[in-house]
Amino acid sequence: MRRPSFARRWAAIAATLLVALTAVSAYAQFQTGGIFGRTVAKDGSVLPGVTVTLSGVGAPRTTVSDAQGNFRFINLDPGQYTVKAELAGFGSATRSGVNVSVGQNADVSLTLNPAVTEAITVTADAPLLDVRKTGTGATVSKVELEKVPTARDPWMVLQSTPGVLVDRINVGGTQSGQQSIYISKGAPRQDGTWNIDGVNITDMGATGSSPTYYDFDMFEEMQITTGGSDPRIQTGGVQMNMVTKRGTNDYKGSGRYLYVPGSTSDEATVPAEAKGYLSLTNRVNYVRDYGAELGGPIWRDRLWLWIARGDQKISTWQSLSFPAPRFFIPDDTILRNKNAKLNAQPFANNSFVGSYTFGDKFRNARDLSPTRPFEASWKQTGPTKVYKLEDTHIFGSSFYLTGMWSKVDGGFGLFANGGEGSSAPSAWRNKDGVWNNSYLTYQTERPQKQYRADGSTFLSFGNMNHELKFGYGYRHTPVHSTSTWPGPAFGYWDYATTGNSTTICPNQSLPSNCAIATLIRPPVASYDEKYNELYVGDTILLGNLTIQAGLRWDSQKSKIQPIDVGPNPVLATPLDLPCISTLSCAGGRLAAQLPGLAYPGQNRYVEWKNISPRIGVTYAMGADRKTLLRAGYNRYVTQMGSAISSSSPLSYSFMTFYGVDSNGDNTIQRSELARVRSWGGFNPLSPTSIAGSRRVDYDMNAPTTDELMFGFERELFSDFSVGMNFTYREVKDLLTIRWEKTQGAGDYYSRSDYELTNRTAGGTFTLRDPITGATITTFTTSTVPVWQLKAGVPTPNFSVITNRPDYKQKYKGVELTATKRMSHRWMMRFNASFNDYTDDCGENSFANPTPSLNSTGSVNGQAASGGAPACPGGQIAPQSAGSGAFGNVFINSRWNFNLNGIYVFPWDITLGANLFARQGYPAVLRDTITGLRGGTIGVVLDPIGEIRFPNVYQLDLRLAKDFRIMNRISITPSIDVFNVTNERTVLQRNTAILQNGASVSSGWRITELQAPRVYRFGGKITF
Repeated sequence: MRRPSFARRWAAIAATLLVALTAVSAYAQFQTGGIFGRTVAKDGSVLPGVTVTLSGVGAPRTTVSDAQGNFRFINLDPGQYTVKAELAGFGSATRSGVNVSVGQNADVSLTLNPAVTEAITVTADAPLLDVRKTGTGATVSKVELEKVPTARDPWMVLQSTPGVLVDRINVGGTQSGQQSIYISKGAPRQDGTWNIDGVNITDMGATGSSPTYYDFDMFEEMQITTGGSDPRIQTGGVQMNMVTKRGTNDYKGSGRYLYVPGSTSDEATVPAEAKGYLSLTNRVNYVRDYGAELGGPIWRDRLWLWIARGDQKISTWQSLSFPAPRFFIPDDTILRNKNAKLNAQPFANNSFVGSYTFGDKFRNARDLSPTRPFEASWKQTGPTKVYKLEDTHIFGSSFYLTGMWSKVDGGFGLFANGGEGSSAPSAWRNKDGVWNNSYLTYQTERPQKQYRADGSTFLSFGNMNHELKFGYGYRHTPVHSTSTWPGPAFGYWDYATTGNSTTICPNQSLPSNCAIATLIRPPVASYDEKYNELYVGDTILLGNLTIQAGLRWDSQKSKIQPIDVGPNPVLATPLDLPCISTLSCAGGRLAAQLPGLAYPGQNRYVEWKNISPRIGVTYAMGADRKTLLRAGYNRYVTQMGSAISSSSPLSYSFMTFYGVDSNGDNTIQRSELARVRSWGGFNPLSPTSIAGSRRVDYDMNAPTTDELMFGFERELFSDFSVGMNFTYREVKDLLTIRWEKTQGAGDYYSRSDYELTNRTAGGTFTLRDPITGATITTFTTSTVPVWQLKAGVPTPNFSVITNRPDYKQKYKGVELTATKRMSHRWMMRFNASFNDYTDDCGENSFANPTPSLNSTGSVNGQAASGGAPACPGGQIAPQSAGSGAFGNVFINSRWNFNLNGIYVFPWDITLGANLFARQGYPAVLRDTITGLRGGTIGVVLDPIGEIRFPNVYQLDLRLAKDFRIMNRISITPSIDVFNVTNERTVLQRNTAILQNGASVSSGWRITELQAPRVYRFGGKITF
């Protein structure tokens, strides 16, 4: 009798170890939560066979506690539930007011007395701590979304999350309708993911961004994950998970109208130093937000419907002035959203969801600015539609299986207001950098399809309880994009760099009124992407110890699709011209040509296959289990997205020339071109080749992030907890573009190919009033040595998309959190983060040792973190590269914090508040050095973070009063005040301050200020 018992014991141990090593966390990240509990007698002994009924959102559910008294309800929509336990001879016990949140689990214990007639009802909240959770981030509840003053923008919700930094400050919705760039905990920017109701909708054409915009009132809850052991998560970036509302057995609905009038906003004044060149920034014309939503039963306990419609109209004034004010024009953005969700429970053990989301953005003048007047700005449009079908079946009380299909019709267009096509006027840029006549037009199609199957089961071995999860997912995300320049030449004259020059043009034996002519072959980007994933894992419960272990397998692959493009009209046939002295042209001349080409596409996929282990441990201290200690190790894999898109020989091919627009028509003719200045995207010595000048390293590795996390959380009261987390990360195998001397040979340029010049970057900078010429400020920068190619080394022309060698990035951060959930009339959420984000550069990280940013002609190629400087020392500050005025923001704060809360006074008067602060972002001072062998380079003059903009502070308040009618209808007038203290902090300046050591006239000018105080008046009816 002993041997079978001994064998069973070791079999259970072996199975546990196998699961721990080969297994997903019960902390499922996407759209639901769970209730886990135990039924016990008054003396503490377990009670199996107890009938447990759950009621609340949707139809009632029933289960039976197992041999250890355990029961569970998983895949629950957010909301409030009641749990009732019944057993013959023991009466009943009821726990009401159990709140379920996205990605979190409520633990409840139900005690039954051995008295047939006794019924026990408990209304206390479930414990605040979740032993199954090992991740970091934030869950934003419905009450917070509705009653804390926000810009009603998901990107601003991200800003309230520990460790997340966003590129802009959105005061009262004046920046809504635009995609903010954000980073978290040293994760590559492209590793952000967007999920709506369990559907990964991340835009893989602009990897890491959202494909659409949202009606803020459509959300039931939001969950933001920044790290953890859940193997359903692929990347280490921010996981934005939005759960929409649904119909229930009660008819519920709401309608709202919110209005930010420009007339009540404070004056958008500018500092005295900027009055000579800047008339206003971020001045609101109006913001309107209105919509309605309704949900309820079609067939009670069986079929429910929820529908919603919402519109936002954001209008801001733009000053078109360079250098002096000319006139003002409204920049209008309209966001339109429609949503529908059908929930069904045809059987007690089956539930079905079908949903539809429609989001469209129309903007009349995207990127309108002093250098992009209305005719050179874009009209943007393009709806995105998301479809989803999902079915969950419960096989017994311990096995759940969910299948899901989704489709995203994504894409948009940017249409130049000045016209498009060959009959439109040609675009050109004047000496002040202002575009005239028109601009390029861009159109992109980004459809997606996704299939998923996810399951979970529950097992027990002795005193060990296992919650096993597993799943498979497939996603197909092709991208097809085209760009067209207006006019017959498919190119433009540019006077901004060399107009009235006294050095460059005469050095080329050309008149002083020469300009740069850029000619482009019509670019087309078309690539295919396929993603497969498998995961398996286990949450092991052993007394006060919880172990979460899992493995994730990813297969990502992409290749360029067949493309057929026409020639550049001016360079359809060869044009023999001399080259400038810094180019390596045979005999000093080149037969310039950009012919049409038919490209058959790449014949193989670039494929990344990775296995990512995850393990997290939680220990609940003491008998009350109100202090949790957590630790974890996790590996994440970067999503491929658009990584290889630039490897197409037809994605972007161009040539630039020095010349003179002799007939003054602003359209490039062949006879007006004098010298070849530069080229890119193709081999000019073999212009008809479809090989291109850039290739893909098929053996490159996927970038990975390794994470160590330690933390604790303490429940001070039943509704108040505090915590601290420490995170250490290393990111390696980041992608870059390396240059090789012989195409396909891998003979990369190295430091031995460069030499110090007798030139240095940096000097004395003087900012002058553009009208009076008076000195505003003067300062002296650091002096930085400059390197260039050695004599005889050919100009780089062939490049490779590959991993950056001898390089990694490191992040160390501490988060402090305090959470008071809504009870006793108030709630509060606080977090503070301290961040240290640096890189580790070896000898071979960069060929050119000059600390620099990317620039056209720069030899050291793309920087390591999507725009960050090439190891100039100090902190890493990823460049925003966002749209419009936010393309030059360098995101890095050593500290940031957010505090928000709600207090409900008597007579249903609610006060909400949000206080945000962060360290100012780095001011990355640069000197553009020209005339180097190898090309122009933008030199970073100081270690990142040594010079910063002022710290940013913003306080927002909301006051609302509920008027209740028959206890069924609530009418709520409200007023929100944003930027209460009317801070006008300088957020951006033009930090490209020098060129060849001389002051740039527009250098150090203010380009953005924090928007002034605005008021939002609103009314909402709820029933």
